[in-house]
Amino acid sequence: RALSLDPKNACTWSSLATEGGGEVDGQNYSKQACQSKAATEWCNLGAGGGGEVEGQSYTSTECYIKAVSVDPRSASAWCGLGVEGGGKVRCNSYSSKDCY
Repeated sequence: RALSLDPKNACTWSSLATEGGGEVDGQNYSKQACQSKAATEWCNLGAGGGGEVEGQSYTSTECYIKAVSVDPRSASAWCGLGVEGGGKVRCNSYSSKDCY
C-alpha cells in the first residue's frame, strides 16, 4: 500500500526487497527489481543535494551510501558516491577513485 501512495519512497522499496519482493499496483517486483528501484530513488535524492526521508535528513553522500548499500551493482550509485568524494559502505572505506 505504501508504494501505491508514494512510489518514489526508497525506504519502502528497500523494505520490500528485504521481504524478497512483492506486488505493487498489480505488478510483481523481484527482490532485485526492488533493490534497483530503491537505489534509483536514493540516487535521485543524492543528485538533488540530499533531503529528508521519513523524518530523517540525509546528505548527498549519505544518499549514495544508501544506494550502494541496497544495490551494490548500481553504477550510478557508485559514480555519485565518487563525485561526493567517496565514503564508508558496510564497514569498508572507498575513495573517489575506488568508486570509479
